[in-house]
Parts: sequence; structure tokens; C-alpha cells
Amino acid sequence: MKWLRILHIVSVSIWFGATACIGVLTIICFFHVSPDEFLILAPLIPELYQKAVLPVAVLTILQGIIYGSFTKWGFFKHRWVLLKWILTALMIPCVGLGTIGQLFSVINKINIGGFTGGFADGGLILLCISLQISIMLFMIGLSVLKPGKPKHHRLTSPQRINMLL
Repeated sequence: MKWLRILHIVSVSIWFGATACIGVLTIICFFHVSPDEFLILAPLIPELYQKAVLPVAVLTILQGIIYGSFTKWGFFKHRWVLLKWILTALMIPCVGLGTIGQLFSVINKINIGGFTGGFADGGLILLCISLQISIMLFMIGLSVLKPGKPKHHRLTSPQRINMLL
């Protein structure tokens, strides 16, 4: 299970890092390039999701299923674990409908009517990527802090004596 934990940390790091890089690439696309350069760079974003983020995300989710099935964490025993599963499910529309779907709409719009750039064309896409990154940061925080987990405390001398008796 320790190897699974290491693999889980590495895969979450890759998932988060790739999503953050896609966010930076999206900012570059909408704020720092010409329409012709946009049409070259923007199609790379769905490719990066498909080739980098999706396989690592699926691997990470499978690891979560293994953790939930074979460890004390379970799926519903701790509220913070359940919250992570809910947040993972909420990220799916952010990626599919909010980022990838909207990006294809913007590419079609640019081919037909021109490129405005900035928030006019990329506002919803940037919002969805920001939501993905924020949700992932929150989930990482949940994993580290494990809220609601009982704190280990030192027993006082009378408590130790009572335990021995």
C-alpha cells in the first residue's frame, strides 16, 4: 500500500501540474497571440487533455477506488473522502463542457467571424480551468489535513493507570 500511496502522489502531481500548464497555455492563447497563432496553439489544449491529463486522471481515480476498497479509508467512512469523490465528479463537466467544448466553439467562431481575444472569447474557458485548479488544490488540502480525523493525544498519568487496571 505504501507503493500505491507513492504512485498516487506522483499521479496527482502530474494531473495537477498538467492542468496548471494547460491553464497557462490558455492564458497565452487568449491574451498574447495573434488570431493565426491562436489557431495553431488552441487545438493543442484538447490534445494535451487527451494525451496527458486524461490517462493520469483515470489512473488516479482507479487508485482511489483501490484505496476505498482495500484500506480503512473506505468511500463513505470519512466525510472528507466522500467530498473528494463528489469534487472529482464535479470536475468532469468543467473539463468536457467548460473547457474542451467551449474551446471548440471559440475555434469555430474565430474561423467564421474573427478573434477578439481576452475574456471576450476565453472568459468561460479560463473560468472552468480556474475551477479545475481550485478544486484540485482544495482536494490536495483535504488529503493532507484530513479534517475530522481524530487527533492522537498523549494520555495523562491517571489515564495510563486506568488503562492498565
